[in-house]
Amino acid sequence: MAPPRSTRWMLISRPVIGPVLDGGPALLRELIPALPDGPCDYFGDHRRPLRARSRGDHLLRVPRLPGSRGAEVLERAAIGAALLARERRRQPVHLFFAPGRLTERVAAGIVATPAPLSSSTSLVARASSGARSLFGVASSMLRGRRRGHDRPAPVLQTLTCAAGLETCAHLLEVLDGVVALSNHTRDRLIHSGVAAERVHRIYPGVEVSGAAAIENPAALQRRRAVLYAGELDAGAADRLIELARTLSEPALRGWKLIVACRPDQIIERDERTRLGRELAGAIGAGRVELYGEVEDMGALQRRCAIQLFVADEVHRRVDLPFVLLEGLREGLALVALDRAPIRELFTTADQRGREVGARVDPTLGPSGMVKAVHELADHPEQLLAMSHDCVGLVRDAFSAARMGADYAALHRDVLRRYS
Repeated sequence: MAPPRSTRWMLISRPVIGPVLDGGPALLRELIPALPDGPCDYFGDHRRPLRARSRGDHLLRVPRLPGSRGAEVLERAAIGAALLARERRRQPVHLFFAPGRLTERVAAGIVATPAPLSSSTSLVARASSGARSLFGVASSMLRGRRRGHDRPAPVLQTLTCAAGLETCAHLLEVLDGVVALSNHTRDRLIHSGVAAERVHRIYPGVEVSGAAAIENPAALQRRRAVLYAGELDAGAADRLIELARTLSEPALRGWKLIVACRPDQIIERDERTRLGRELAGAIGAGRVELYGEVEDMGALQRRCAIQLFVADEVHRRVDLPFVLLEGLREGLALVALDRAPIRELFTTADQRGREVGARVDPTLGPSGMVKAVHELADHPEQLLAMSHDCVGLVRDAFSAARMGADYAALHRDVLRRYS
């Protein structure tokens, strides 16, 4: 008789370690503390668990070499060992990875994981069982698409980045469900042939217990700064340079532009160099601040009243970037190019009767974004009202508690189908 299937989910991503995270680890850092149900397993730092130890979570450890050399290889090996471990063959799994052919081949292998290795003391029997197990997983990875379901527990995947999903969408059919982080990604999946009933849209969310709007004109006076913390491509650099050149105009006099772009993202070194060169005078005068890695983004956001999202291309981020949600939580009005999926922040706000900033037609060039920022800065009463709406929107629709409840409900529903 087979052992009972576990109801304890194994949440798989790169380790949730360190202050600066992207993709799956960033999502799990917000999600795990908000999950209302029982314990779970995840890769993290056993010295800094995401929840109280009394919850019974199991932190899967990843060995680290000095200076983090070989970290990615060790991470992948540790993840593979956990997924194929005998004691986890009947455990439900939720993957938090960007889509890709290799990722989906691995997912197919997990779905087709055969029965646990033989417990026989015979070396011949154990070797034979192990060979069959490894061959089954390997062949399923090569085969990719498989409609059977050998694993006695469900496998889900959250697409932490939607770039290039159309090239491997058909491989997602093997899973019990796919979570999209925006309606835009959900529609792309369905259009690519993934059955609608398999696709679930769950918006990312952030902790809102400390959410606070800019309360009054005096507070706004202390926060006269515009923040850009997105990716730095040629279009973003053009818009930032044009905005910086207007900081001496009446609407923005006394305001600062703060640029904080992480150097390990898809960033053109030439664009960073160009910013430093073109804005050298403004940087020297203190009107522009240019940063790379920022460990305390919250402190930087609390110096600002407006945030921007103006890159032409977005890579390796969740559909609705956490830095924008965190900015809304701090009461920063949003000026963004009118593109999917970011526009869902505005349409969701509209549905709730809230105004959180300005959408800019991307065909207008830098002038469209500059005009939107000037109009907000020139109307402080409107900016204060938007600040309250930004906080309200996060509490209404983009809170970690709401995200945790949605994931827990999905997990319960999928497990019921296996009963």
